[in-house]
Amino acid sequence: MKVYQAMANAFMKEGTTTLFGLLGDGQMTWWAAMAQQPNLKIVDVRDEGCAVTMAEGWAMATGQVGVASSTQGPGLARMTTSLLVAARSHTPLVIYTSKTAANNEFNVQHLDQRKLVEAAECGYIEVQTPAYAEEAVRDAFYRARRESRPIVLCCPIDLQNKDCDADGDDYRPSSALFSGQQAIRPALERVQEAAGIIRGSRKPVIVLGRGAMSPASQAAANQLAARIGALVATTLVAKGTLADAAYYVGVSGLFAAREVLQLFEEADCVIAVGARLSTHTIAGGTAYPKARFVHIDIESHKMMGNANGADCYVQGDATATLQELLELLGHEGAGNRGYHTAEVRRIIANAGRDPAEFEIEAGTVDPREAVQLLDEKLPPEVNLVSSGNAHACSFRVMLMKRRRGLQIFCTAFGCIGQALSTAIGAAMGAPGAMVCVEGDGSALQSIQDAGYRGAS
Repeated sequence: MKVYQAMANAFMKEGTTTLFGLLGDGQMTWWAAMAQQPNLKIVDVRDEGCAVTMAEGWAMATGQVGVASSTQGPGLARMTTSLLVAARSHTPLVIYTSKTAANNEFNVQHLDQRKLVEAAECGYIEVQTPAYAEEAVRDAFYRARRESRPIVLCCPIDLQNKDCDADGDDYRPSSALFSGQQAIRPALERVQEAAGIIRGSRKPVIVLGRGAMSPASQAAANQLAARIGALVATTLVAKGTLADAAYYVGVSGLFAAREVLQLFEEADCVIAVGARLSTHTIAGGTAYPKARFVHIDIESHKMMGNANGADCYVQGDATATLQELLELLGHEGAGNRGYHTAEVRRIIANAGRDPAEFEIEAGTVDPREAVQLLDEKLPPEVNLVSSGNAHACSFRVMLMKRRRGLQIFCTAFGCIGQALSTAIGAAMGAPGAMVCVEGDGSALQSIQDAGYRGAS
């Protein structure tokens, strides 16, 4: 079996069902072997960066490792921005590429690819012997899952047609080795300390992040909010989590309505669950001036966006920690009305209404009205992808308030040109309709790939 055949077989054994990429001479043999697989869907893109972004959208929609491919040198270089975005959003991807022949640095496409990939904050694996071909694929998928970031897998062009001792039927996929993220149980003394802070609060706010979006975490957070009278806010990436809760106030921080920010000023306790608490989420440190912070996350520690640590940091799984807090507070009879009053309900219901009037140019519409109408008319089960473009993102985040089936915000690296390709990939992985809210200039950066027949 040739190296390229062994690697293509290994990709299929890893569960690859969709491949996003642009064909070049560097990965031609592998691509041809992949194309022969009856259960594989290949999406030909017009820009290599869009291949990565589509694979990222697909991975976000399915929860699986996304797969993309490009040729060596300039093909890989054109992926750089999208690789950084996927790395910053912690999305597991495997990118298959090639490399110019060894000892030929005068080749026009020669590039120190490892340095480029590592500068883009991604992992890099290179096949240097035929014997490593299958194992390299397994290592790439294993690391993508474990490290939650893209792994670039390179097979040099002069190695691909060499023979290797591989038996495709005996290939053991990385999923057999990687059992997935385990629930980390919090230390009892930390939970007790957190419960003490919560018990002494009168105006608590729960901020939910990406790590608290599972149904079990949402149910536990909703119970806790009801017990202690808390407002429920989210980070940007978790927007819509518990959006149906009576005291849900939207995104915490710079995207919050003026009236909500005034409620935050009264908070004496913030319980952040699976949230990074970036400078945006806490409005540069001004959003909760009187509050003590309880920070729950699976990492050993995280600094907040104000360069401080939380008053009580609890390392633990979101669901497990919330459930232990509920049990402890329940046994102690803790609970108060907090923010749960008719007056606060009235404030939330009327928050964010902008009374300002502007002269609208003929033939155009007020973007506030357009976004609010979109929110009203789109059924809640419609999936939504939103741009990181400043103006398009702001209107969408602040004025679209209904719960959605799948929501993706393309803000991980603060660049534009990502949402449209992300939406195409996500639409191929998620059931139901998909809508993308994108800025004009941002859309033009990837409009060439919007004509893909599966992206309507």
